[in-house]
Amino acid sequence: MRARHLAALAAGYLAAEYGVSVLVRRLKPVFPWLITPADLTPPIPPGLVERHVSKSFDPELGWCRRPGEQGDEATDRGRVGYAVDQHGRRRNPGFEQDPALVACFGDSFTFCRLVADDQTWPHHLSRALGVNAANYGVGNYGLDQALLRLERELPHLESRVVVMGVVPETIARVHSYWKHYFEYGNVLAFKPRFTLGPEGLRLHAGAVREPGQYATYRQRLAEITALDPFHAGKFRPDLLHFPYLPKLVRRARRHLPVLAHLTAGLARGRREEAVRAAFGVVLRDNARWTARLYADPQARRLMGALVERFAAVCRDAGRHPVLLIIPQLADLERGDGATAHHRFAAEAAGILPVVDMTGRFRREPDRAGLFSHGRLGPHCSDHGNALVAEELRPVVGALLHSDAETHAG
Repeated sequence: MRARHLAALAAGYLAAEYGVSVLVRRLKPVFPWLITPADLTPPIPPGLVERHVSKSFDPELGWCRRPGEQGDEATDRGRVGYAVDQHGRRRNPGFEQDPALVACFGDSFTFCRLVADDQTWPHHLSRALGVNAANYGVGNYGLDQALLRLERELPHLESRVVVMGVVPETIARVHSYWKHYFEYGNVLAFKPRFTLGPEGLRLHAGAVREPGQYATYRQRLAEITALDPFHAGKFRPDLLHFPYLPKLVRRARRHLPVLAHLTAGLARGRREEAVRAAFGVVLRDNARWTARLYADPQARRLMGALVERFAAVCRDAGRHPVLLIIPQLADLERGDGATAHHRFAAEAAGILPVVDMTGRFRREPDRAGLFSHGRLGPHCSDHGNALVAEELRPVVGALLHSDAETHAG
């Protein structure tokens, strides 16, 4: 009797394992953030590389906006377009011919995805101050890449104030070397990164510095994994393979709702809705990783060193630095209400002016109205960007005014 009972349990377990394996195989083509051992060394098709090289590949930064680039994106508010000028900056309608007294660097929340060219916070800031605030934002940049782009552009900048705009997740981005290990499936995104040692910041060039190296990246895996802490800490624990059930239990907070959203959504014929819901789970999981990094003194020290370098680079060139922090919706939805980065923000405020939008966004009665939604998650809406510009205006305006008085004197 006991033997039969054990045999039935074993059969049930194996049936559950088989069912999960079939489910993962069927869902993975729809949702690449479900990863399996095949993702340890994924193929990078030559056609994908060719498109990347033609659109955004950059040997120093990993990727960057192309001068003259145009495009549009689908949002929950309809399709919106964007354009990039001849300098690789987002178009700023009505201010294109004016001197760019303010330069804005940063990530997609600075580029301002999912809104039109005249709905970005640099554009709202331009209108508020009556000056051209040039938009050098690039999607998925960390503070490190945005800083390197600033250093490359600095000799040609006429700007007196430089605003560095980042999301709290930037603390994870500056620790990434291959974004695939944090943002599963983003196999083209090899990037430079800094490490911090006794002698200060050390820059490590990206593992792919010319297009042909995509085909040979496996030869450099030891270097890549050594420089990316997410390979061992995040990526490998999230791999789904036999035995599946212990892994589902261990990472239940991530895997179970992802599988549930995808299965239910596809069964109802609502693929896009299912993918968006599952991606929201991924973003919230990434936000928890962000919170853990802000609790890590070593991770905060690297961020502090990058902020110090940003401030020093600007001041050595006679520019005023400003750090802008814009929370993502997943940050606001965390249990701590996006406060994980507050200690870092307070430390940074001893180095340079800091504008942290977290408090302002948390006070907003219509929090949903702060964001537009698209394939790669929520970004600030026109209203959200207007609030960012409203908070920046007195800080940037005072710096411009003091600079004008100095020159007049």
